[in-house]
Amino acid sequence: MADYLKQKELYIKQYPQAKNWLNQCVICQEIGYKPEMPENIYPGVLAQNIRKLFKPLPVNEHGICAQCAAYIHNI
Repeated sequence: MADYLKQKELYIKQYPQAKNWLNQCVICQEIGYKPEMPENIYPGVLAQNIRKLFKPLPVNEHGICAQCAAYIHNI
């Protein structure tokens, strides 16, 4: 598990343009790709690699993922 997290961090450091296609929840700090990310990002296979490493993570206008928003709503 730790190796997988390091692999994600290393990929983001090596390819900073990947940050343009990632969301991070402001509460739980989970990182995932934006659901509206295109199938292909020129040049190369950036989109495919992001999809291999991250799961989709939609966030609301406040930067909160659905799971955290549901938890906050139920408090």
